[in-house]
Amino acid sequence: MRVLITGGGGFLAGHLLAQVRATGGVEVRSLSRADCDLSRDKEKLSAALRSFQPDRIFHLAGRINGAESELFRDNQLVTRNLLESATRVSPAPRMVFGSTTAVYGCGGSAAAPLSEDEAATPRGHYACSKYAAEQEAVAYARSGGWITIARMSNPVGANISHALLCGTLARQIVEIERGKPPILTLRDLTPKRDFISARDCARALWHLAEVGSAGAIYNVAAGNSISIAEIVEIFLDLARVRRIGVKTSPRDKDEERSSLREQWVSNARLLSLGWKPEETMRQAIGDLLDAERKRA
Repeated sequence: MRVLITGGGGFLAGHLLAQVRATGGVEVRSLSRADCDLSRDKEKLSAALRSFQPDRIFHLAGRINGAESELFRDNQLVTRNLLESATRVSPAPRMVFGSTTAVYGCGGSAAAPLSEDEAATPRGHYACSKYAAEQEAVAYARSGGWITIARMSNPVGANISHALLCGTLARQIVEIERGKPPILTLRDLTPKRDFISARDCARALWHLAEVGSAGAIYNVAAGNSISIAEIVEIFLDLARVRRIGVKTSPRDKDEERSSLREQWVSNARLLSLGWKPEETMRQAIGDLLDAERKRA
């Protein structure tokens, strides 16, 4: 089997790459922006697909922050270009598109979490650009292509971007361990999110490629939301420096409009396929801190 992973420079692609290699009997190729700019190099992309002839494609390339035009280019346009190129590959590969539960917006509760049948109400340019990319995937499926959409919650693990909450926390903790003043500077700690181990997320993506249904949407989530304050407590407990203070600052108006105050997501559809989360958030954060210490 031949497997292609886009977004080769990203942290989640790294976890999936490790998962695929551990499976055995798989020839895997990771495609980064340095290899091919998917937003511009359509001919190069088509040539790479014709040459490699992948049986599976995991589309994880994208952008999490930036201007609106950059987000739509690197999320929607890149997805469209990949899908158009994939139509020229024979036999057609199975594809898993990595989306986000941010497309739901706020909502759900512990008693009634958001299912895949819930209407999407994305807030902010990132969520809107990912939902637009989902529509490209839906159109591809309607035309006969095999693709499934994985709406991932908040993967946490080694080498996560410093632009994300847990990446910021890991960087600040390690800086404190290396001598900086023992103060964490963060935003509001009250919002609740579903956080999932990056390794559990990678296993779910592989599982969906094997047993998921074409054209279906699956929430890839732990199925349990916790507050950012609880995440911070895990980091503080695993830090090598005690008595670290936490300083919070309010969000500006734009951040407040696009931020999710609370979100609960159901993973029942994914669980029905035989997958289940195996790692605790403490394990995922421990791995993240260890990796950050080595990187630093």
